[in-house]
Amino acid sequence: MPSVLNTNTASLYASKNLQSAQNKMAISVERLSSGLRINRAKDDAAGLGITQSLTAQINSANQGIRNLNDGVSMVQAAEGAIAAAVEMGQRILTLATQGANGSQSLAGRTAIKSEMQQLLTAISSIATRTKFSGISLFSETAAATGTLITLQSSNVSSDTVTLDSKGFRNIGQGIGGSIVTTDSGGAASVLSNNIADSAVQSVMLTTVSAASDYITTLNTQRSLLGAYQNQIEFTISNITELSSNLSAARSNVQDTDYASETAALTKGQILQQAATAMLAQANQMPNVILSLLK
Repeated sequence: MPSVLNTNTASLYASKNLQSAQNKMAISVERLSSGLRINRAKDDAAGLGITQSLTAQINSANQGIRNLNDGVSMVQAAEGAIAAAVEMGQRILTLATQGANGSQSLAGRTAIKSEMQQLLTAISSIATRTKFSGISLFSETAAATGTLITLQSSNVSSDTVTLDSKGFRNIGQGIGGSIVTTDSGGAASVLSNNIADSAVQSVMLTTVSAASDYITTLNTQRSLLGAYQNQIEFTISNITELSSNLSAARSNVQDTDYASETAALTKGQILQQAATAMLAQANQMPNVILSLLK
């Protein structure tokens, strides 16, 4: 290398290497402080695209889990209401059996009828008040069929859990119809105060059978809700596992490997110190020319 004054090539090399070491250190510091290997597109353009796609899947899966948990809560609310209605139906059955007994006095039957009226009103109130997020859970008629509620499990439109209307039939409908009718199938019921006392025993006999059928219907509906809840919970378990696996995959691409990055930082610090020392040495090299001029 010739001895020149205007261009200090060694200094330029040392300066370039110092700048490179400082840039690498800055990248390591950013990764270690943020916890992310990819902080901007230039760090890994392909990796950034992969992480964004995985993030979209993870976010939709997590929202799907929340949607399904809402569905579980809704089904539980409906089942709890049916359980209360079944308990009242059992009491009605007991009272009807008691009232149908020939040894029961007229006063006794009147008292029984009064309690049954209160229970039937309470069941109708349950059917009316049981709502979830403003949605009435017992609004379907016995004739209604098909999907009533669709729970979205992810951002894929077809990824859903559907709940049939059979599980949400109006539990109060059977009260004024099948559970309390006269022997002839007329409209009179124990809800009516117009029934002659002499007819109460006949109505009680009919109510025994109707109450049994009603309880069976409610239990069938409750079992269906239980099947819905099992389906939803199994789906939640599956999506939770999927979300965990996707998160692990994203971490492999996006997150900082601290063991590797701290080693890179240490290497950068040593290179920076070495380059700084060599730059100082290189800046002194032109002094050789002074000795030639003496």
